Amino acid sequence: MSPGDAAALGSPMREVTLTRGQILYQPGQPVELIYFPSSACISVVRVMADGEAAETGTIGRESAAGLVDALAGTAVCSRVFVQVAGSAITVPAAAYRARLVLSPALLRLSLKHLRAVICQAEMGAACNVVHSANARLARWLMMTEDRTGSPSFTLTQDYMAVMTGVQRTTVSAMAAALKKAGVIDYSRGQVVILDQQALKAHACECYAQMEGQFEALRARGLAHA
Repeated sequence: MSPGDAAALGSPMREVTLTRGQILYQPGQPVELIYFPSSACISVVRVMADGEAAETGTIGRESAAGLVDALAGTAVCSRVFVQVAGSAITVPAAAYRARLVLSPALLRLSLKHLRAVICQAEMGAACNVVHSANARLARWLMMTEDRTGSPSFTLTQDYMAVMTGVQRTTVSAMAAALKKAGVIDYSRGQVVILDQQALKAHACECYAQMEGQFEALRARGLAHA
């Protein structure tokens, strides 16, 4: 944000601590608070009628949870919860919408951000069809590191199965292979990325393209800071 927009939204901003598994929004709920993660990682999951779930998005310090529905004034269509515990800054959705009316710059920034989110969702859908589970797991691990800002984070095999859309036994075998190769360490739900370049080499092309969308936005933001 520009200094003016940040100052205008400063009063209603609050820093909060998010715990792993904390549900931020359920399907059908309106968005009252927008969450801008600092070190937390937030997951967007689509739950089917039979209870099966698949992750459709992950949100960290590059993005904000609830932004799309807050701008549109619509109800959430997915379950949104905390994947990795950490801190975040909240902004009331009503205050953000009010500032958009007064700030063409914030509106442009928000629309560019939404375009990046849409591009990521489109690429994720294609990735799930075209690329292997091994490549998708490496991509998600890289994205989680980027979003938390740390090479060490808590991630259970059950949730890695949700992330990649495969069975838990398959995730166990893939994680064991990465550990044996010295790319990651993994024990009792704690992931440590030991060799970022090697993990990046395992990831599919989608990782670089998805991150490029948000890096371009970050560069624009720094240029106007």
